[in-house]
Amino acid sequence: MRLHDDAIVADSSSTEGFSAESISSSAASKLSIPSYTKILVPHDGKEASDKALSHAIYLSNLSGAEIVILCIIQDVEKFEGTSVDISQNRTAHNQNSFELDIKGELVNIMEAKIKQCTEAGSKNKISYGIRTGHVVHEIVKTCQETDYDLIIMATTHLDSWLHSIFSETRKIISNIRTPVLIIH
Repeated sequence: MRLHDDAIVADSSSTEGFSAESISSSAASKLSIPSYTKILVPHDGKEASDKALSHAIYLSNLSGAEIVILCIIQDVEKFEGTSVDISQNRTAHNQNSFELDIKGELVNIMEAKIKQCTEAGSKNKISYGIRTGHVVHEIVKTCQETDYDLIIMATTHLDSWLHSIFSETRKIISNIRTPVLIIH
């Protein structure tokens, strides 16, 4: 392959490993093209998460996928005007189950985020979930409970080799089977 007047010109010597069959349309039809119906976007309220959400809107508009924005809070007390009510229910199998009811400012923030997505051009369903706990555990648990086709998440810890080994993103990816698009 050589450059000629800002154009790439391929010659037969540069196509080693490729055959006419591998480039043909029948070979392309054998590729497994992903189909997205549900996209999870963990959102921590930062600009990087908004960037991930923008990518989700784009892919959702192309595929018709629903977007689920997941907000995970570790310390509810930090959110003034937000309350969490916990109630215990007994199921048919005599197991205790707990329900969380989150009200207040955090819910308003998530509703405003959905409105922003709609104003930005999102054409499909957008919903949100709020969970309390550790970020890695809650994202992994969310993926185990619901089948998502794609997770789009932001990271700011891939700037060095050492940070990338111990990042929360790395821990999430190693514990789920869902494809992940990382926005940096």
